[in-house]
Amino acid sequence: MNDPAQYLHFGFILISLANLLVIALLIVVFVLAVALRRPEKQRLSTIEAVSTLEAVSTLEAGTHPAQAGDVALAPAEVRS
Repeated sequence: MNDPAQYLHFGFILISLANLLVIALLIVVFVLAVALRRPEKQRLSTIEAVSTLEAVSTLEAGTHPAQAGDVALAPAEVRS
């Protein structure tokens, strides 16, 4: 604790060993978090889930989404 910090010098890069160790541990934790992600059911985003439910309901009703009065899925009108 009372000794001066040890530094690594690579060209213009000067970094203490303690900081290099912290950076390396952060990278290891990140890689493990990505690699060991628990497999779950495929989750749709909110927008995908809503559009999927609307598509299923309109298919069950036998109508096209644009005919069902759904403004969000209807094509936009172009004004000239």
